[in-house]
Amino acid sequence: MESPNIRIGPFEVFLPTAREPRRNGNGEFPGKLFIVEGIDGSGKSTQLSLLHKWLESKGYGVVFSEWNSSPLVKDTTKLGKKKKMLTPATFSLIHATDFADRTERSILPLLKAGAVVLCDRYIYTAFARDVARGMDREWVRGLYGFAVKPTVAFYFRVPLETAIGRLLGARDGFKFYEAGMDLRLSDDAEESFRMFQGRIVDEYEKMISEFGLTVVDATLPVELQQAQVRQIARTHLDIAKELRMLR
Repeated sequence: MESPNIRIGPFEVFLPTAREPRRNGNGEFPGKLFIVEGIDGSGKSTQLSLLHKWLESKGYGVVFSEWNSSPLVKDTTKLGKKKKMLTPATFSLIHATDFADRTERSILPLLKAGAVVLCDRYIYTAFARDVARGMDREWVRGLYGFAVKPTVAFYFRVPLETAIGRLLGARDGFKFYEAGMDLRLSDDAEESFRMFQGRIVDEYEKMISEFGLTVVDATLPVELQQAQVRQIARTHLDIAKELRMLR
């Protein structure tokens, strides 16, 4: 019988059984989890920030959680990136550790307390980036099997060239890992970014139907995108209110 594990260099790594993220529906938690996804330059962070301010203005208890922000591994990740030491496998595992720590210490307790939790990037970032770096698709999904299923997962879809234009208009060049330079796709950072992010877009597009991502056209005016996001969030929050009143 063939081993269910995979080899990463000289190491054999356990391949967990892939499963759906555990559900946050039907009243499992009183809180709500809204997350945003998209490639760099999609404008997702701007939209989440606007949603955050709007929810606070409506009196909701809102908490923000950001990808790669756990104190447990933040400094290690920063050092690894600075010294260009991260391989696709270590990149995957260190971000999974970050996510696990934030889930257990922050996301889960807040959802149980009834807060509205907003996440700038969630498990789908790992599903896209890690697979784009060559990691096994099912292995990566299994790695995050403990994750809570979001109330809504917004995917801000934007043409790759539009995203590149936005990024270059705001800063000089691309970061090493952001551009996928560790994969040696091209010696030119912009071309490497284009190739790497193209792979990530392909993975996001596959996940729309697989995980029910809510697609937002990120080429629309900021105000129009935000109106759509607020309407969807409001619908879920209103339903939650009605269910609480019936109990």
